[in-house]
Amino acid sequence: MKIVRHTREYLLRARVRERAKIYDEERSLEQIQSIQLALLNKEWNRLVDDVPYYSKLIREKGLPKEFRSIEEFMAAVPITSRAIIKKHISEMTSRSKKADFYRITGGTTAEPIQIPAWREEAIFTSYDMWMARSWYGISPASKLFLLWGHSHLLGTGLKGLLNKSKRILLDWCLGYCRFSAYDLQDKAMKDAGAALLRFKPDYIIGYSVALDRFARVNAFRKKDFQKLGVNVIIGAAESFPSKETPNLLSELFSCPVGMEYGSVETNLIAHSTPKGGYKTFWKSYLVEAEKSATGIGYKVRITSLYPRCFPLVRYEIGDEIIIRDPTRSILPSVVTFESVLGRCNDYVQLADGSLIHSEAFTHAIRWCQEVSAYQVIKNKDTIYIQYTAKEALRKELENAIRDKLSKVHPLLENIEIIHVSSLYRTIAGKTPMILVKPDGAECDHKLRWK
Repeated sequence: MKIVRHTREYLLRARVRERAKIYDEERSLEQIQSIQLALLNKEWNRLVDDVPYYSKLIREKGLPKEFRSIEEFMAAVPITSRAIIKKHISEMTSRSKKADFYRITGGTTAEPIQIPAWREEAIFTSYDMWMARSWYGISPASKLFLLWGHSHLLGTGLKGLLNKSKRILLDWCLGYCRFSAYDLQDKAMKDAGAALLRFKPDYIIGYSVALDRFARVNAFRKKDFQKLGVNVIIGAAESFPSKETPNLLSELFSCPVGMEYGSVETNLIAHSTPKGGYKTFWKSYLVEAEKSATGIGYKVRITSLYPRCFPLVRYEIGDEIIIRDPTRSILPSVVTFESVLGRCNDYVQLADGSLIHSEAFTHAIRWCQEVSAYQVIKNKDTIYIQYTAKEALRKELENAIRDKLSKVHPLLENIEIIHVSSLYRTIAGKTPMILVKPDGAECDHKLRWK
C-alpha cells in the first residue's frame, strides 16, 4: 500500500508543483484576465469546429470567432442552464472523440443529468485538487478517511459485486478508508469514530452534514482524536449545516477545517485556504458572478478553459457566493471569494429513528435516465418519492431503485414511488430534494402551506 501511495506522489509531484507555480506567482487581476481570455479564445475556436450547438449559435447570432475581452464574451454568449443542457445535450457534446464515462449529476438540485466526459478532464483538474490539499500539508501519499456515500455498494448482481471489489482494492492501494455517510444515526457515527481511530488517517474528507453529525456524536473521543495528528478536515458536496460546525471539528481534532467547492459537472472550481476564504482555479475555469436579486450573494456562472467532452459555457451552476468588498454588480472574473451560500443537503429521519443522508436517494435514483427530477417527501411517519418523467416508470425500474435503497436501510425496501406532473418548488423556483410537510398540512406547488 505504501509503495503505491508514494509512487503516485512521485508521479504527480512535478505536475502539482508546476500548477502551484502558476497560482503562487504574483499577478494583477488584469494579468489573470489576459491569460483567461487567451485560454477562452483557444477553447472557443475548438468549440466552433467540434461542438454543433456552438457552431450553430455562431452562425445564427453572428458571434465572433475571437473575443477582445471577457466582457464582450459575456455580452455576446447566452447563459447555459440545466434546462438547456437537458434539451440540447447531444448537440452540446464534442464530436472529435467518444466519451470515456458519464458524470451523473443530481445533488441538491434533484434533477439528474448524465454528462459525457473524457478521462483527461479528471486528470487535468486533479492537479488543482492536489495543489489545494498541499496548502494543508497533504500529498497523494497521505492516508485518507472518507465519510462518504458508497454508491458502489448499491449495485446488484455480478456487476455490482465486481464494482464493490474493485473499489475496495483501489482504496487499499491508495490508502483510503471509506465509511458510509448514508446512515447518520448515533450508532453508525460512533462506529465511524472507532474505524477512524483504528485507521489513523492524515486527513479526513466527508459530506459536510455527515461531518457535523460525526463531530457531535463523537465529542467524547476528543482526546483520542487529538493524538492522531490529523492535518486537516475537508468538507465537501455541500455547505456545513451550522456556522458552529467548523469550530466543532477543529476543536475535536485540533486541526484546521477546509472546504472544497465544485460539482459533479465541473470537478473542483475552488478551494478554501488555511488563511480563510476561497481561491478559484482560474486557469481551469472562468468564474463570473452577478449580484443576485436578494442583494446578499452573487450568482455563479462557469466557463471551462480546457478541452472537455461536454464543454461548459456560462453555465449557471445554481450557487451563490459571498464576495469581499464588491464594487460592481457584475464581476467578469472571480479569483477569490469569502464563502458559498445555501448549498446544504438534508437528511431524512425514518420511523425507527435512523437518519439517512439525502445523497443515498440521489445515488439510488440518478442512474435512471427516465427520471427528470425527484423529491423525497416526509409526512409524519410516511416517506415516499415523487418524480417527474415523460411517463410512469416500469415496475422493474421502480424495483431497481427500491433494491438500491434497501441496501442503505431495510425500511426503504418498500418505499412508495409516485409519478407526478410537477414537483413542489420554492417561491424562488428551486426544487428542494427533501421536503418535510407539517402534520396534516397540504401545500401548493410553490410551497405555500395551507
